[in-house]
Amino acid sequence: MNRLRAGVAVLAFIAYLPSAPAQEAGAECPQGEGWLECRAAAGDRLAIYRLGRTAYEEARETGDFSEALRMGRELAYQQDKNGERLLKMVHLQLSWGNHKDFVQAYDWMVEDQSKGFDYLDKLIGNLAEKMTPEQLARAKELAGE
Repeated sequence: MNRLRAGVAVLAFIAYLPSAPAQEAGAECPQGEGWLECRAAAGDRLAIYRLGRTAYEEARETGDFSEALRMGRELAYQQDKNGERLLKMVHLQLSWGNHKDFVQAYDWMVEDQSKGFDYLDKLIGNLAEKMTPEQLARAKELAGE
């Protein structure tokens, strides 16, 4: 039991360590409200991820995945594993038709597909099946297909 507690304590400590980019930026963020946003603005990848997850959870209620997508992309383009996972979670939601605008969701996925996210072939097809012919035509035009 003590080993388990020690392991959990170590993992919790590591999870809250500031990432290297934020340390390099030398950001001094005040404790309390706004601390996480300050750390994210300073480039702290963990803070960006935590805000991205919050945006993702909110998007599941509101149907607007714009902010979660932006943060997931920001991290994923830096080869951040948490960011790659967040971006894939957003892509799955888009493919299930959970974004408020199917045309925009299609365009976003085609854009990311061009950046090497090969798993999007199937997900784009899944979304296309949910779209009307008019929506699909508009989305393909917007995406340059």
